[in-house]
Amino acid sequence: MLLNSGNTIGFSNKAFLRHHMGCLLHRLGALLPRWLHGSDLVRECRELEQRCWRELGYSQQPVFGGDLPPFLIADADGHSADLSNPTDPADLADLMAALVPSPLPASSIAGMNLSALNRLLPLSLFEFQWLLWSYCIQRFGSAILPKIPLRDQQHGCEVLALLSEMPVDAVRDAVASRRMHMWGLLDGMGSDGAMPSTLSGWLLATDQFADWIEQPYDSDTDLLIALCQAQVSLPASR
Repeated sequence: MLLNSGNTIGFSNKAFLRHHMGCLLHRLGALLPRWLHGSDLVRECRELEQRCWRELGYSQQPVFGGDLPPFLIADADGHSADLSNPTDPADLADLMAALVPSPLPASSIAGMNLSALNRLLPLSLFEFQWLLWSYCIQRFGSAILPKIPLRDQQHGCEVLALLSEMPVDAVRDAVASRRMHMWGLLDGMGSDGAMPSTLSGWLLATDQFADWIEQPYDSDTDLLIALCQAQVSLPASR
C-alpha cells in the first residue's frame, strides 16, 4: 500500500496511517462476500488480493489472466508469463480476516491530535472510528477501497455498522447529526443531507482536516483554534 505522492507527513504518521489502513482493508476483505456477488465480487477480490499481496505473504504481486495484453503473455522466446489464479473470494475473506496489521507506532502527531480532538469535542466511539478511517483514505486515495455501492442512507448505515462492529443506531445518530461535516472534518454530504452512493464517498475526510491534524500544536487550545479556523473557511453552503 502506498501513500499519495507529494505528502510530507513524518515517518511516525505514515506508520500510523499504514496500520489503520491495513486494519480497514483486512476488515473489508473479510466482509466483501456479504456485500458483493458474482462478477462484482470476483473483480474487487482480485484487486484487493493484488493490493495486499505483501500482507498475504506473496513473494511478488500476482498477475492474473486478463491483466496483461496478449503480446505480453509470452516473451520473444515463447516463454509464457507467470500467471496466477485468483483466490476464491470465500477463501480470501478467511485469509484477510486472519491478517495481522503493521505495527502501530508508539506515538505520532496525527494519532495524538486525533485523541485530543476525540476528548475535546467529544466524539462518539463510532464518530472517532469514522474520522480515523476517513483520514487514512484521504491520504491513501479513495481508489484503494473496493467499489461497494450503497442503495440508500439506511443501507450505508448498515454497512458502516458492520464494518466498524458497532450498533447501527450509533451510525444513524452520527450521520443524522451532520456535525462531522459541519465541523469541516468530513466531506461528501450534500447540502440537503444526502449521502453519496458508494462507500468511498462516505469515508471522505476534507483536505483541510487532513492537513491540520498532522501539524504539531503546543496545547489543546491551539488545536481547537485550528478547528475553528477550518470551520470559518468552509463554503457557506455547508
